[in-house]
Amino acid sequence: MRGGYNLDLKEGVDFRVKRGHWLPKKLGADWIAFGRTLYCGKVDGEIPKHEFLHIAQFSRYGIARVILHYVFHFGRNYCRYRSFGKAFREVPFEVEARDFEAGHPEASQIHSNRN
Repeated sequence: MRGGYNLDLKEGVDFRVKRGHWLPKKLGADWIAFGRTLYCGKVDGEIPKHEFLHIAQFSRYGIARVILHYVFHFGRNYCRYRSFGKAFREVPFEVEARDFEAGHPEASQIHSNRN
């Protein structure tokens, strides 16, 4: 799941942001990426770096594959950990996004024109 992502993304061109949206609040998150849209529970705030990677994942793999990826890995992880939070955090796309945001070497193959 590594590498080859286009992260030279511009709001209003490559993706849109819906701020003050109910969905992240309902799910207990600050941000949610879906397709080419970022949903923010707050009215303002800087977009976390890893959300750009999620937009790039949707762009590269398509909505159907990303959803299937999450459903499969979440289900498998839930059976393993019996914890919704742990199951979600261990979905490979989530691990990749956290590594990217933290600047871990595992994410070194991900190329970005953003800093």
